[in-house]
Amino acid sequence: MKKNWIIILFLSVSVLGCKPTYYTHQVNYLEGTAQTISLRCVGYGIDRFMAINDAEQSAVKELLFRGVPLSQQKDALVSTNESESLRKNNSYFNELLSKGRYKTFIISSTPVSDISHYKGSLKQITVDVKINLYGLRKDLEQNNIIRPFGY
Repeated sequence: MKKNWIIILFLSVSVLGCKPTYYTHQVNYLEGTAQTISLRCVGYGIDRFMAINDAEQSAVKELLFRGVPLSQQKDALVSTNESESLRKNNSYFNELLSKGRYKTFIISSTPVSDISHYKGSLKQITVDVKINLYGLRKDLEQNNIIRPFGY
């Protein structure tokens, strides 16, 4: 009986120890025009390259699904219901986000901090990302993800 309790305790600790780690992306507005927007983003990854890609991707996701307060793009480009938008337009967003097509809309990506330890094997880096907002909006329109402005 004592052996069973030890096994149950061990399994409970193992399951509780395996809970997923959630981290929030910090995306802050720097400057913008009608054509471009510059954001300061924190990215996470196991190395510098992955952390920078994560920062860039979080900037694009912020524009698509949340909007950026205090900027010319206060409202989300697509929708605030991210999961529904991803489901409805799965092939477009898979190509854009997972396959790295979002990089075609990034004008510049400049690390402004050294990579530093975050949690476990994750590292973090702060990156200034400048995005071609006009080009991204036009691409969304051409792929029938959003309607053209004024229609």
